[in-house]
Amino acid sequence: DTPDTIGFLYEFSNALAFTRTYIARMIVQSFGKRVHDTLYVTDADGNKITSPERQRELRAAIVLIKHFTHLLPHSPNPETALLHFREFISQLFQRPNWPDEIASIERSDVLGALARLLGVSEFLWDDFLRMQYANLFPVVHNMAALSAAKPRSQLEAELKRALGNGSAGEQDWSAALNAFKDRELFRIDMRHILAQTDEFWEFAAEQTDLAEVVVAAAFSRCTDELRAHYGNPRLENGEPCEMTVFGLGKYGGRELGFASDIELMFVYAGNGKTTGPNVIDTADFYEKIVHDVVAAIQARQEGVFHIDLQLRPYGKAGSLSVSLDSFRNYYAPEGAAWAYERQALVKLRPVAGDSELGRKVCELRDVFVYESGPFDVTAMRAMRERQIRHLVTGGTFNAKFSPGGLVDAEYLVQGLQINHGAGNPALRTTDLRETMTALLEAGVLSARDGLRLRRAHAFLRWLIDSLRVVRGNAKDVTIPPYENEEFAFLARRLLYDNDIDRLRGDLTRYVRDIQELNQRLLPG
Repeated sequence: DTPDTIGFLYEFSNALAFTRTYIARMIVQSFGKRVHDTLYVTDADGNKITSPERQRELRAAIVLIKHFTHLLPHSPNPETALLHFREFISQLFQRPNWPDEIASIERSDVLGALARLLGVSEFLWDDFLRMQYANLFPVVHNMAALSAAKPRSQLEAELKRALGNGSAGEQDWSAALNAFKDRELFRIDMRHILAQTDEFWEFAAEQTDLAEVVVAAAFSRCTDELRAHYGNPRLENGEPCEMTVFGLGKYGGRELGFASDIELMFVYAGNGKTTGPNVIDTADFYEKIVHDVVAAIQARQEGVFHIDLQLRPYGKAGSLSVSLDSFRNYYAPEGAAWAYERQALVKLRPVAGDSELGRKVCELRDVFVYESGPFDVTAMRAMRERQIRHLVTGGTFNAKFSPGGLVDAEYLVQGLQINHGAGNPALRTTDLRETMTALLEAGVLSARDGLRLRRAHAFLRWLIDSLRVVRGNAKDVTIPPYENEEFAFLARRLLYDNDIDRLRGDLTRYVRDIQELNQRLLPG
């Protein structure tokens, strides 16, 4: 006897089936907005259910399902949430002492969070929540654990404990590393989806901290293993030959979002040989390290913590590891690098390995990017035309690559950095938000232009992040048609509720702002 809610009888009958309870007959009555339903049930053998424990299970299932269906209208996609809840219930009922767990799960805050999670996207359930249901249960019934971010020092300590002392085999530490990575990535994503992060940038910082801890640990382990087999790498003059790992792209800028890949470049000091017992060239030694690091960090699917090395010299045609001389020769003004490749160095940032080598590479970066002439606007415009032609479907708006999309905002900031960074080292930052602030303080951006650019950029990052959460695809960021139901789901995911027109208006305004700023501030 209760207020009517969508989907209750559907879910309840499924739950009874999962608990091997048979519905002999039922009477359904409605009185206004209340229902009075009577179900006559037996166990699987047709006997009356008299066991206090079985009766307790029935009561627990009823309470859980009733509360959940009451909260369904608050889900971004109630239909999807309902279907996923059925599978969640089946997994719950397979856990030992599941009625005891319901005591904490049935709280309204927990069930409200569960309704949001299960209704966010098909991808999130199919490829993430369902695969990690063992992590899902402790997360949803301990909401307090999601209220605060973990500092990097805590992540490092927890990963160190998870990896142990390294005496186990390679497969063991790699498995432990990836289990830790997936578990923490899951927690960070849940915090973001449940609005526990006030701004997108808090989410990006947490993602980046996790990536740095994981990359540094994998690099350290792989290096130690290879040193044990080949000895220490040396330069031709006998001095130690070190390596530094650099982040690029969103990773270099500490701007990782949902389903971002991890763009890396591995640079070593120079040629020589290892000290043995098995002697090989330092180039081969570091090539093996890069190969082992990439193999050790496993991506659930492309785009979700996927290691990307394509921004290295010569891309896929080049060596996995890059010598300092190769870096210098390739990116020098007379080198083989294209203009867009030098532009990408704006985001180059050391993330692991030798700090002194990292400093030398960053000095070269500053010379090649900031002290070798103005930003090549013509080359950038040509690149944008190719991106639009090959990556944008006609008649659609791609939030990243269409005119006025995220790439135009990023290229605008980078172009202003390069044009003014020679005389102002404060502009040579990898973090885009810090760069926008520096451009404002330097007078390169007016207060009005700076505010318009910051708001438009934040909106597009939020928009793209929401599209990736729903679709689980880092590349598919095309806005659904306004009249499509998917656009309404997107509006709810972006906290516009059902105000589709407001989302459409904001999208139009921010895209127009980026186009106008780009053309005016980067003429040519």
